[in-house]
Parts: sequence; structure tokens; C-alpha cells
Amino acid sequence: MSAELFNSNKKDKKYMLKHDNKTTHFGQAGARDYTLMSKKDNKHYIADKSKRDQVKENYRNRHRNDPINKKFTAGSLSYYLLWNKQSLSASISDYNKRFKTKIINRT
Repeated sequence: MSAELFNSNKKDKKYMLKHDNKTTHFGQAGARDYTLMSKKDNKHYIADKSKRDQVKENYRNRHRNDPINKKFTAGSLSYYLLWNKQSLSASISDYNKRFKTKIINRT
């Protein structure tokens, strides 16, 4: 099963995933996430990796009861794409393996 990732057309969301004739919007526009905190040229960058990891851990603890184990839910997309690896591409690769799917990045 494949899906396509785009920048969201909703002003309050970062991304949208088109899959199975459905669209799931996720990620709060303008808010930091682990991928942004790891980019040196981003305003949300945190140089100290231990501090980045603490922010990531805090997010994941707050959201551990979200439907993170259901493929293509906003909760799982945010948890595993925005708060998983240091880059979006690495997070997509991990999500694809975890959920046995194929997300194509069109951002």
C-alpha cells in the first residue's frame, strides 16, 4: 500500500498524507518537532542533542496514549514522522518498515 506526503493545504497543519482515497492532515504548523530541532538552519534548532532528546521524550510521553500503532492516523504520523528520527526522510523510511507501507515524499 502506498501513500503520498505533501505540505498541508490547511493553514494550521504542516503535512497531509493522501492514502486510500483519504487525506490525513497532521503536525501543528509553526510548531517545533524533532526533525526541525535537528536542522541547524531552522529557528527551532537546539544545538545540544541531549536537550533535543529530552524535548522528544517529553512529546512522546504526552502522546503515548494516542493511536500511534494504527497506520495513517494523525497520531501515528506525528509520532513516527515528526518525533522519531532527526530527518523526515529517515523517519519516513522507518515508518515504511514499521507499517509495511510506502510513503512517497512530495514535500
